[in-house]
Amino acid sequence: MRVVIGSLLIGLIFAAPSLQGSSRGEPFMLTNGCINCHGFAGQRTPGAIPSLAGQSEAYLYRTLVAYRDGTRQGTIMNRAMQGYDDHTLRQFAAYYSRLPKVPVGKAVPLAHRQGERLYAQHCSSCHEKQADTPYVKGQNAQYMQGVLQDMATGQRTMPEEMASAMATLDGEELLQLLAYLQGCTQEAACR
Repeated sequence: MRVVIGSLLIGLIFAAPSLQGSSRGEPFMLTNGCINCHGFAGQRTPGAIPSLAGQSEAYLYRTLVAYRDGTRQGTIMNRAMQGYDDHTLRQFAAYYSRLPKVPVGKAVPLAHRQGERLYAQHCSSCHEKQADTPYVKGQNAQYMQGVLQDMATGQRTMPEEMASAMATLDGEELLQLLAYLQGCTQEAACR
């Protein structure tokens, strides 16, 4: 009987780490606290919280450090990032950057075509080609409106290039752009 129990205990000792982390590993386990707000796979349904899946690793890392250091303000993110070292924040950024992007909504066809044109004209040169800017396709419109409002009121800084681009859009164009962004995550899905 002792041999059987001893064998079972040894088996459990070796099995426990694989049960805890599954095949996703340590970065997944570290991000468990993020799931409540940012969704299980880094995707948020419409609301005021962003989707993180597929964002640039450089952008995510820089943003997490800014929350931790207090140079960027968030409702809970400053408190949530306190105590994490650079290595752990890099793990968070790497994990979420590797998750696949998934659209959170469908764009209205006319808004989709107009929004696609506006995106190509005003946004894509930074948001697709620069690693330190967020990838905005597939992000929910309510969150994006909140970000733009924060930028307009000075609660968040807006790069000069973005301020210039946004100044040329009227209210209807902005809504078309946001509808396009929400319904689109990659070029193939946008056409």
